[in-house]
Amino acid sequence: MTKQDVSKAKKAARVITETPAGSLYEYTRSGRADYASNGYLYGGEQTGKTRFVFGEDNKVYVRNLLYNTTGMGTYWVEGTLDGDVLTIPLGQSIYWSDTYQADVVLCWGEVVINEEGNFAFVADEDVTEVTYLVGEDGSITLQGGVLPTSDDSSEDAYYLGTGLSAIWTDDASWSGYCEFATTFSDPVNMDDYVEPTVISEQPDGDFYSYYRSGACIANSMFGINLSEVDGKLNVVFDTTNGKVYIQNPMWWHDSYNSWVEGTYDWMTGVITIPVGQYLSWNSSSEYGIQLFWGSTDVYQDYDEEGELGYYLSTALDRETTEIQFMIDDDVIVLLNSEGDINAEFPENYIATGMYTKWSDEDDENMQALEYGIKGQIVNLVPAVPADPIVAQDGSEWYDCGDESGFSKFYFELPTTDVDGNMLDPECLSYSIFTDDDEIFVFSGDVYTLDLEPGQEITEVPYWLYSNAVDFKDYFVYMYRTNAEGYEPLFTRRIGIQAIYTVDVPEGGAAKVPVVNKSNIVYNVPDTHDAIESVKAELDTNAPVYNVMGQKMNSNNLPAGIYIQNGKKFIVK
Repeated sequence: MTKQDVSKAKKAARVITETPAGSLYEYTRSGRADYASNGYLYGGEQTGKTRFVFGEDNKVYVRNLLYNTTGMGTYWVEGTLDGDVLTIPLGQSIYWSDTYQADVVLCWGEVVINEEGNFAFVADEDVTEVTYLVGEDGSITLQGGVLPTSDDSSEDAYYLGTGLSAIWTDDASWSGYCEFATTFSDPVNMDDYVEPTVISEQPDGDFYSYYRSGACIANSMFGINLSEVDGKLNVVFDTTNGKVYIQNPMWWHDSYNSWVEGTYDWMTGVITIPVGQYLSWNSSSEYGIQLFWGSTDVYQDYDEEGELGYYLSTALDRETTEIQFMIDDDVIVLLNSEGDINAEFPENYIATGMYTKWSDEDDENMQALEYGIKGQIVNLVPAVPADPIVAQDGSEWYDCGDESGFSKFYFELPTTDVDGNMLDPECLSYSIFTDDDEIFVFSGDVYTLDLEPGQEITEVPYWLYSNAVDFKDYFVYMYRTNAEGYEPLFTRRIGIQAIYTVDVPEGGAAKVPVVNKSNIVYNVPDTHDAIESVKAELDTNAPVYNVMGQKMNSNNLPAGIYIQNGKKFIVK
């Protein structure tokens, strides 16, 4: 057997991944636990669901026994029920790593602070099994744990206790999970359970793409975000079965690439999507993201320091059972949503629209709400893109002016061609030009993330995100530009050109790329110098440019504002 075969055999033998035979129940878990994530230790109350299978010969199996270990995948541990005592042998494997050729096994021990002052785990090798007590109400409670002595998360004692944990077998290091008190309660029989369906494959039917616009309010690890939406809204019409499918109806969750199903009334042009459909589902942790209808509002309250601030409230609308879109000619529009992203704060955060939430959390715990969604049909044909939009007075140019030497260039790419037809964003890109039409080269040695070391590009794809560019925020960072000690990359102007590339069939199945480009639109950097010079101060040996970046005849300048040697001056 090869090393890979041995690894698979070990994993198959050590970790129970398939649901064992028996009667299936789901319990609500609670209690106190620690878990580590990204190098930090967290403590707090346990939440979520856990499944038990009661099999033959008093065998009991528990899925994902330790709190917050769903990231390890689905695993089951085996125990034996004797009267009202459930005994689970320690040493059972809950995870196997091909990378480290080691597994994670259950153990008993204590969370401590080691000599280096860090949180650590000390396993108790004398404890070979863990027991749970079954109560008269059907609850199952961990026995023998020692709770932390502090309820203050700022104190070390908040994380110190004794309980059920897990360690790596290769070096006996702590896996980062420990339960001090656990209770599984409120059992629900799941023998007839059917896992929610997520439509991940493109359904059969007539396919259309619409360029999307609208607004989104969303919760994230960075707080509440209000942003415009973009990209495409794909729709499939299954005329045979009278069905219609929309891919990623919520722009905020487009990474799931899932579809929701509805019906289409050909007489009225209305698409109806029943609420409650899943955009995603995690089989290990048994929760997903569901699509509903809801609203947001803004209220004022005092924080812990007594400061008055604004807060966002959210509400799921359980009375609304369907979401509707209207198709009129080449436009699709979300109906009945309300909100104005351009309103003054806080009115811009008050909206009604499509609402998503985690299926195992409270209705008010919103993931995202989108409103004003509209799409115009995208035709994948060669087209000349309209010109990008930049401020011509330098107001959208920011230069940090210190030794870090970066500038920030704001712009807006076109969404239509020169005739007003929608462009497919996946075919859109752009190039940057400096001074005398010199194309700017983005190097992977300077601009990271989406660019590899040594990689150089002069054409930036629409979807590229790195520390260099971000189309969705409409800016480009340009490092080491005009900072002291560096050779300037520009002194007078900077420009952007939109590029639209479409593969067109030619001679059978072969496709030939057709490339069309917009004009180069220039922006003049703000030098922060006062505009007080007069015509007499011109350098006769240096070229002169107008604010549009066009070279001028210095001997015949009409009244206006001009740039020479990176400085602005006025001709009166």
